[in-house]
Amino acid sequence: MNRKTIQLILWPIIIILAWLVYRSPISLKEFQEESNYRKSAVIQDLKDIRTAQIAFKDKNRVYASDFNSLLSFIKNDSLAVIKAVGETPDSLTEEQALNAGIISRDTIFVPVYQTIYNTNYLNNRDNRFPFALDKLPKVPFSDETYNIESGYIEKGKVVVQVFEVSTTFGTFLKGLDAKNKGIDLDKFIKVGSMSDASINGNWGE
Repeated sequence: MNRKTIQLILWPIIIILAWLVYRSPISLKEFQEESNYRKSAVIQDLKDIRTAQIAFKDKNRVYASDFNSLLSFIKNDSLAVIKAVGETPDSLTEEQALNAGIISRDTIFVPVYQTIYNTNYLNNRDNRFPFALDKLPKVPFSDETYNIESGYIEKGKVVVQVFEVSTTFGTFLKGLDAKNKGIDLDKFIKVGSMSDASINGNWGE
C-alpha cells in the first residue's frame, strides 16, 4: 500500500476524530439542556397531579390511590362553590353584609375540571407543556406511567393521610446518552411522601 493510499484512508479518520473532539463539550451542553427541559415537563405534571389530589381529598376525605379513580373524579365529579349574591358595601365586610341581609350566599356545583384547572391556573402553568388531562398519568418522553400511592402514617401520635407520585430520572431521560454526565438514573423525582406529611416536590420548591 503506497503512501498516497494510506493518506486517503487516514484523512477521513482524522477528520472524524477531530469532529468528535470538537463535539464532545457541545454534546454535554445539549444533554444538560434537554435533561433540564424534560425534568421541567415532569415537574409540571407532578404539580398538576398534586392539584388533583388535593381536590380529591377535599371531596372524598382520602387521597386517590390510582389514576383511574383520580381521572374519573376530575372528569365526572363536581365541587361545591359558595358564591356571594349581591354587592358588599365598601364600609362593610362580607360577613357584616351577610348578617345585615344585604347579600346572601348560594352554593353551586361546578365540574371538578373547570374548578381546579380554571383559566387562572392554566395561565400560570409552564406554557412550554400544554395541559392534556388524559396524558396526566404518563411520564413524558417514555412509555411509562407515574407511580402513585396513598395511605396513612403516624406523625406525632396523629394519623395523617399521605400520597406520593414519582418516577425515576432514567424513565424521563430515556433515549439520551446519560453516561458520565453526573446523573443518577435511579434517583426519584416525586411530589408528596409516603414517609412524611408533605405535599411538596423534592425538586427544591
